[in-house]
Amino acid sequence: MQLKMMIRSHRSYQYAQKVLREEVNAPKYVVAQCAEFKNIADGHDKKYCINEKMAVKIDKLLKLMIMPKGLRAGLSVYDATVGYQWLFYISTLCVVYRENINKRRYETAILEIARKNFKTYTVAIVFLLLLLLEPSFSKLYSVAPDGSLSREIKSAIEEIIAVSPCLRPENAPEQVFKTRRDDIFCKLNHNDYIPLNYSNSRLDGKLPSVFL
Repeated sequence: MQLKMMIRSHRSYQYAQKVLREEVNAPKYVVAQCAEFKNIADGHDKKYCINEKMAVKIDKLLKLMIMPKGLRAGLSVYDATVGYQWLFYISTLCVVYRENINKRRYETAILEIARKNFKTYTVAIVFLLLLLLEPSFSKLYSVAPDGSLSREIKSAIEEIIAVSPCLRPENAPEQVFKTRRDDIFCKLNHNDYIPLNYSNSRLDGKLPSVFL
């Protein structure tokens, strides 16, 4: 009961409510997603539920991450996150099967939004979360037409790590992340994020846990 009360006070749930009350102007597919999310969060879906322990864990991790630049530079990512991002993070990572809460419902998530709306950092934050939360030895890939585009997400992740004292290797009892030229490696669980470009890589033999 305590966890159910938590999700109803969560920012993702509050955003979904505002959309459904038309307090937030949202396109029809976002409205439909919010209705589905609220139905699951309210416990009305027989197949799916919210992994609320995972939602709590995500909240705690976002409070450890610091925004490196922009109008909200210096704030925690938790405080800088806006409504649509909360819905994206929690619905993508925390909607799970009732019979197996370790299995996420969504295998594919699509974010369509206008330019200059924080997409790169939104995706970078998802990758940072998954570097910490995915099972050990997971491989995470982002793919773009060329190397410079592919490395944008890697650069964003590195910037967040650089300004977040709890994530910086030099301020941790043990290294949390090791940033290298071609990847970012999480030493806690041996998870690895690798940016690729399909102009140079055939992508053969890749077994991704996460693929962008």
